[in-house]
Amino acid sequence: MDITIKQKKLIFIILGLALLIFIFVFGISTYYKERNDQEVHLDYEMMETAKVESNLCSSDELENQYRVCCAIEEGVKKGLLYDCTSQEYFKPGQGIYIVFDASRFDISYDPYFLRAYSDLNDEENKYILYETDVAIDKEEIFLIKILGTIPKEDEPFILLRLSTYPDDAFDGKDEQVILNREAKIFKE
Repeated sequence: MDITIKQKKLIFIILGLALLIFIFVFGISTYYKERNDQEVHLDYEMMETAKVESNLCSSDELENQYRVCCAIEEGVKKGLLYDCTSQEYFKPGQGIYIVFDASRFDISYDPYFLRAYSDLNDEENKYILYETDVAIDKEEIFLIKILGTIPKEDEPFILLRLSTYPDDAFDGKDEQVILNREAKIFKE
């Protein structure tokens, strides 16, 4: 049985098309698998020096008591920050930068000690807890900056909780909560 030149060409074309289809399907499946498996890793150094999408996020001057800025995670603006103070839902792993001025809150203690708590993850994937070790005068401008990522599991989670105390014992019975901001995870 002889194979004609026409049949050889047809076999060659069919095998070539099959190879192209295999390469295309394999490439698409690999792309989507890597895209879905990819976790957002926040580069803390990048966030510190990032260009800022919103002028509000580049300034320590606050119009209100606090500001929340979110990192853009994709596209050409990746790493830039935008003001997301009024946002209620956040993406797991999203980079967050919070700045607040304690002197703008109604504080009954003078002087006071401050505790700032957040369920945001720090560089070691632990929650953030900041406590002052010296008393702060009520009228003193006292800026605090918090940098972290949105947790993957907690729902709802504490974005920022600020409490004041009359002394550095941080006894719960003396706690005055001046801000308790909760948020939710955006589920796709």
